[in-house]
Amino acid sequence: MIVPRSSTFKNFGIIQTNHMGVIDESYCGDEDLWMMPVLAVRDTQVRVNDRICQFRIQKHQPHILFEETDSLHNPNRGGFGSTGKQ
Repeated sequence: MIVPRSSTFKNFGIIQTNHMGVIDESYCGDEDLWMMPVLAVRDTQVRVNDRICQFRIQKHQPHILFEETDSLHNPNRGGFGSTGKQ
């Protein structure tokens, strides 16, 4: 899966046009490309090593059982875009 970082719109003014990219195991050729199509809503510049998206490699989804709860009992991380820049 390829998705934008939570701070991408705030910092760069770009929106991923396909919401979330799903790349399956068939994309494994020497010339296959992983891309994130975006729409710029303002003038912006993305430089080499700017962190605009994130990807996750995962196994095929196992069966999940959900347990309803009133609280997650974990500390808050500060909301969207709180992880900073590199």
